[in-house]
Amino acid sequence: MATKYILTPEKLAENELRDTRLALYQAERQLLEAEMRVDYYRNVLSFLEAISADGVEKVADTQRQKPSIQLQGPQRLTPELSSYRGAA
Repeated sequence: MATKYILTPEKLAENELRDTRLALYQAERQLLEAEMRVDYYRNVLSFLEAISADGVEKVADTQRQKPSIQLQGPQRLTPELSSYRGAA
């Protein structure tokens, strides 16, 4: 019974591996969020520079003329909720 709770080097390594994977995941998540913030502020900056250079009316006209760009994100990875409710 007592041997079950003894910390062996293997168990310590497993714990450290789990903690390190979690830390890596959190760091990658923070990096992605930082990249999104950078893209956002770049877009805002270029928009404001265009307004200050060309004026509001010209920028608004060019924004209206652009076709709406559909962002190609990941496809839906989860099933529809109706499949859980027994809908056919």
